[in-house]
Amino acid sequence: MPGLRQRGIELYNWFEQRLGLGAPVIEMAEHEVPENTSSWWYVFGSAATVLLVLQVVTGILLALVYETSASHAWSSLQFLDHNVKLGWFLRAMHGWGSDFMVAVVLVHMAQVFYFRSL
Repeated sequence: MPGLRQRGIELYNWFEQRLGLGAPVIEMAEHEVPENTSSWWYVFGSAATVLLVLQVVTGILLALVYETSASHAWSSLQFLDHNVKLGWFLRAMHGWGSDFMVAVVLVHMAQVFYFRSL
C-alpha cells in the first residue's frame, strides 16, 4: 500500500507544518536524566501523560455512541454497555482512568514540590 503510506506521510507533514510539534517532542524524548537523580519518582510525569492520552482516546470513542439529550442519554449508555462489543470495558477504562489521573497528577505535583523541580 504505497499510496496509503504516502498519504500518511503527507498528513503528518501537514500537521507538522502547522503545529511544529516534532522538534519539541524529539527534544523531550532525547533529554538525558542524570544518573544520580533518576529514580522511580520520575515515573509520575510520564504516567500522567499516558493517562491523559487514554482519557482523550476513550472520551472520543465514547462520544461516538453517547447521546446528550435528556430523553436518550440513559438508553445510549444501556446500548453501549450491552450491545457494543467491550463497550462496558471502554466506559470503565474512561471512568477509572479519570480517578487514576487525579491521583497520579497529585503525586506528581507533590513530588515536584518536594524535590524543588522546575
